[in-house]
Amino acid sequence: MKRLNMKFFWLGLALFFTATTWAAPPNVSSRAWVVIDQASGRELAASQADLPLAPASLTQLMTAYVLLGDIRKNKLSLGEMVTVPAAATQMDGSRIFLKAGDQVSVDTLLQAMLVESASDATIALVTAADGSEAAFVARMNREAKRLGMSKTRFMNATGLNEAGHESSARDLALLARALARDFPERLTFFIQKELPYKGITYYNGNRLLWRDSTVTGLKVGRTPQAGYCMAASAQRGDQRRIAVVLDAHSDTQRTQDALKLLNYGFENFDSVPLYRARQVVKVINIYRGEYPSVSMGFEQDFHLLVPRGSAARVKAEIMTQQPVVAPINRGQRLGTLRLTLDGKPLGDYPLVALQDVGVAGLFGRGWDSIRLLFAK
Repeated sequence: MKRLNMKFFWLGLALFFTATTWAAPPNVSSRAWVVIDQASGRELAASQADLPLAPASLTQLMTAYVLLGDIRKNKLSLGEMVTVPAAATQMDGSRIFLKAGDQVSVDTLLQAMLVESASDATIALVTAADGSEAAFVARMNREAKRLGMSKTRFMNATGLNEAGHESSARDLALLARALARDFPERLTFFIQKELPYKGITYYNGNRLLWRDSTVTGLKVGRTPQAGYCMAASAQRGDQRRIAVVLDAHSDTQRTQDALKLLNYGFENFDSVPLYRARQVVKVINIYRGEYPSVSMGFEQDFHLLVPRGSAARVKAEIMTQQPVVAPINRGQRLGTLRLTLDGKPLGDYPLVALQDVGVAGLFGRGWDSIRLLFAK
C-alpha cells in the first residue's frame, strides 16, 4: 500500500472485547488476583492486580529465579555442599530444622525452600550465593526491576513479614512467567509434592498438585499479614495459564480461587502461536540500500489471544509504509499486521526490520533517487 502513513498502535483485544459477549470472570474472593496466558503474557482477567501487598513465601519465587541463574552461570551447582550458617537456624516461619555447621546440598536446600517454604534453607542458600541476605536481596530487586515488576520491593529473601516488603498479583504473574520461560528445565522443582529429610516428610502446600493433574506449579505462601497466597500454573494440551491470588482468607479459598481462574482462562481463550521470533513475515523492497530488500517480522514469539475455537476465522492483512528508504536499523518499525475476527478488529501489530541495511554507494543512491521521483 503506497504512501500509507501508518500510526503504530496497540489495540490489543480491547476493540474486540467491546464488540463480543464474553463469559464473566469467576467469582473470586481473594483480595487481589490475576490470570494470564503464559505464552503471550496477555492478561485474561484481574482484580486489584497492581495493589501492593505482602507476598509471603511467594517471595521465594524470586529467590529461586536468582539462584537458578547462578546455577546456570556455574556460580553454584546442585551437588555443591553448603555449610549452614548460624543465622539460618534462628529464622522464624517454616523450617526443616537445620543445624549450624550442617553440610547440605544446594539441591536439597532448593527443594526445601520450594516444597516447605523453609526459611532456614533459604538463608543457607542466599548466604552461600552472596555472603549475606542483604547482598542477595539487592540482586532480587535488580531482577524485579529488569522484569518490569513495578509494584515490588523485596526486603528479605524468605517472605517473612517486614515493613516495606511488598509485591502485587500482576508482578508475581510476570515473575512466574519468567521462571517458566527462562528456566524450563528446572520446573520440576515447582511440582514436587513432598520432600523426605532426616526422617520427616514435608508436603507441598499447593493442594492443586493433588487436585488437578494439569497443574505445573508454582508456590504457596502464608503469613498473618499476607493471608493465604498462591501462584499456580497449568498446561492443558498446548495451552498454558498462570493464576495468582493474594490475601485469601484460608487455604481452601486460595485453592478454589486459583482453580477457578485457571479454568476460566482455559475455557474461554485460545493462545495461538502465529510467528516465531525473527521469522520472516514479509520481504519488502527498499530504496538507496546496500541490499534491494529487507525482511519484516517480530523480535519475540508472537501469540494471538482469541475466543476459544475461533482461531480458524482470523484474517490477516499486512500493510507497509512506502517508500522505505535506507538506512534501516534492526527493530525499526516498517509495517503493520492487521488482524480481524469475523470482520471485527483484533488489533494492529507493528512489524519491524529483522536486520540492519546500510546505505548504498554513490551510483546506487543516485539511481534510486531517480526511481523515487517516479514512485512519488
